[in-house]
Amino acid sequence: MSKDFEQYEVEDFAFDASFQRWVLAPEPEVNAFWENFLQIHPEKTDQVLLARTLVLDLHRVENRSEDQTAAHQIWQKVQHTLQPKPRMFWRNPGLWRAAAAIALVLGLLWGLRFWQSNLEVPSIAQQQSESNSIQEVNHSNQVLKIHLADGTLVTLAKNSRLSYPRKFKGAQRLVRLSGEAFFEVAKNPEKPFLVYANQTVTKVLGTSFRIKAYAEAPEVSIAVRTGRVSVFSEKEYAKRQFNTQLNGLILTPNQQAIYNTQAQQLSRTLVEKPVVIQSPNALVPFEFNDTPLVEVFSTLENAYGVDIVYETSEMATRSLTVSLENESLYEKLEVICKTLGLSYQIVDAQIIVSNQNKIQ
Repeated sequence: MSKDFEQYEVEDFAFDASFQRWVLAPEPEVNAFWENFLQIHPEKTDQVLLARTLVLDLHRVENRSEDQTAAHQIWQKVQHTLQPKPRMFWRNPGLWRAAAAIALVLGLLWGLRFWQSNLEVPSIAQQQSESNSIQEVNHSNQVLKIHLADGTLVTLAKNSRLSYPRKFKGAQRLVRLSGEAFFEVAKNPEKPFLVYANQTVTKVLGTSFRIKAYAEAPEVSIAVRTGRVSVFSEKEYAKRQFNTQLNGLILTPNQQAIYNTQAQQLSRTLVEKPVVIQSPNALVPFEFNDTPLVEVFSTLENAYGVDIVYETSEMATRSLTVSLENESLYEKLEVICKTLGLSYQIVDAQIIVSNQNKIQ
């Protein structure tokens, strides 16, 4: 492992014998090396994933009886040609033509790959092809309801596009969104549902949420109505091929993730209009009569599924008498704070309440 891997490009990784062993027959020590390498050199993630895809695809085709001879010849030719001087690969016109021929053969063997955005995960690339894909574009002024094969309902907004397979195959359910849509995902713990949208990946098992991911917009937002979702940047999700412990940004009802496409950063906050998440039969009236403030906050937390953080010692002696039946969550908080001389702010989807002189 003493090679200068940080200087490698896609073709160097793909045709390196140690890299191939890691992809095809990984061992704990080798896994640790490559996980560490990607942490130290995150800029190489794209090249590593693309090279890994090439190695896996060649290996898969070698194992298909109908393509075995062709794949074996391709593999032998590439290894024989490139092994002596891998760094000269793109500088030699003859090797360039050989690579183009190989790419053409691979394209004919495996079909058109879904290489949108910067990167694709191998298992996902296998799942969809042109012949299996449907694309819906909503040009009308009304929302468009789309029923997917697994029972998922997608409500597509105006000027938005959804790409999805006629039938979900493999271990995942993958769709692509450009624009805005509300998803009511059919539960299937065995097959996670993935939405790729403008540099982000949203992963769920069964829940409802809204994504706004317009191509030219500076931000992508994912807001959860019910259930739980995990949100990743697309590059971070690709790293899960090497580190399955990456869980992404976990969102629960009334929370949303904001992804800044320029800074490539994810943050979490509350949705613009939090809704009561309790069932109608379980609702507690927002009528407070000399109610300890701690109990008032607990009622709001349970009703909206939010966390309210405060200094217990400062709030323990306070109480409130007020009716807050018709107000939104933020209006309720405004009334409480103005009545008792408090202030609040939202930090990482938590509501932080303090005395006014402590909020800068």
